[in-house]
Amino acid sequence: MTDGVFCPLSHPEEYSLKRYEKARTALSESNFKIGYRFLDDQSRQDLETLYVFFRVIDDLVDEPYPGEDPRKELCAWESDLSGKERFDHPLSVSLRELIDRRGVSPVFLLDVVHGMALDLDRVRVATMAELKRYCYLAAGAVGRACIPVFGGDTDRLSPYADALGEAFQITNILRDVREDLERDRIYLPGERMAAYGVTEDDLRSGQMTEGLRSLLSELWQMAEADYRKAESLLVTSRDCRIMRPARAMEAYYREIHREIRRQHFDVLTRRISLSRFRKATIFLWFFLIGQRTGPSGRGA
Repeated sequence: MTDGVFCPLSHPEEYSLKRYEKARTALSESNFKIGYRFLDDQSRQDLETLYVFFRVIDDLVDEPYPGEDPRKELCAWESDLSGKERFDHPLSVSLRELIDRRGVSPVFLLDVVHGMALDLDRVRVATMAELKRYCYLAAGAVGRACIPVFGGDTDRLSPYADALGEAFQITNILRDVREDLERDRIYLPGERMAAYGVTEDDLRSGQMTEGLRSLLSELWQMAEADYRKAESLLVTSRDCRIMRPARAMEAYYREIHREIRRQHFDVLTRRISLSRFRKATIFLWFFLIGQRTGPSGRGA
């Protein structure tokens, strides 16, 4: 990202600190809190640190302040996490402590920074391979960073995090086609759009063509396969127990995933969402029943 250019931003500017405080406030509504009841106090604090960092980076790219150049702060974070030059930001100290205490690899945090940088400009994804790479950077790397916070082994559970992250991200992409289009972002692979005869004008018209429905169905099936793959990769009861925070989030995302198909992929005229009652029902089921059942009905 830096391409050898010196990063001038060594101290956070005023809007950077505002964004940090905003992220801390948003924590109370975050899906990250779904798994809190399965973690001890220190693990909760570590998960909060990761959430705030990911939220700061995401908001930096999606909602920069007027006159702000997000590249400067992304560059500063890249320099900090790669050990080149410290970014004197409140999060920097917390992240360094977390990296040392938990053994979280800075590479995963850098991957997230690089993934968010891809959203800075007009987004067009050419191939399925590019989509899968983006899913890793935007979600798989997040999951990998969380594994040691949950108490798991990163080497063994990274494939699980990658599969689940890809499933989550494709679910988000399907749900947010309209909102992403408003930001001039299209994550539907161009090669698959062409195969189904789908054009950007089709997306902008808001009309659900048969070609577009077939394309969205193909991506839905890809996510479905990822959810099943992730489930199959939790091969021990201990892994099922350790990854309960991620599995609780999966219960929510997979219901969004299913709702997209129930609504016949109508994502251009409405945003698929779950009512508070349905969310509460999902989490109550998981806390009472789902967490105790691992893959293939195995007790967790």
